[in-house]
Amino acid sequence: MSLRLPDAGSFEHLLEEVPVSANSLLRLSKYPKSEPFWSRGRYRFDGPPGGFGTCYAAVDVAVAFSESVIHECAWFRNGQYEIPMADLISRHIVKLHRPARPDLVLADLTGTALKRLGLNNDISAGSDYTVPMAWAKAIHDADLKWDGIRYVSRQDNSEFAFALFERSGLTKTSSRKLASKVLDNLCDTFGVVAV
Repeated sequence: MSLRLPDAGSFEHLLEEVPVSANSLLRLSKYPKSEPFWSRGRYRFDGPPGGFGTCYAAVDVAVAFSESVIHECAWFRNGQYEIPMADLISRHIVKLHRPARPDLVLADLTGTALKRLGLNNDISAGSDYTVPMAWAKAIHDADLKWDGIRYVSRQDNSEFAFALFERSGLTKTSSRKLASKVLDNLCDTFGVVAV
């Protein structure tokens, strides 16, 4: 059974809020000077091309690593992920925040909140982004209070990931190079080798 599309007036009252501290969020980026990066029409919960931007974040560096570095750069061969060394060593941990209102209001697309919407975790795990993008646009347009979406990480389904709308007003507080010890631990955890 495929995921249902959002029908205006049929879901808004079912959306559940989850507060998330903007100061807890981070990204792994090759281009820390351009953060936060707002994508359009490309990734899972993006707005349409020319529409609102979406920034993807996590609260844990391991989730950010699996969602960005492994997802975007890895090949799985012989029981391990092979990633070009340049992609591994070019990453910076970018911390996000929002000074005026530190708590973000996110639509919860996990657990029972997701099921109450008549959806399942295909919204976070499927390869076709058409329906998740439609839901992101519908949630974005439903009420100005929504700063984004919390969803189950596709790459580490024991954790959450966050799709944050451009209007959330997030900014970067700091960035620092991903330390070699942290990178080594992440590579050991996920079975990553540099090539």
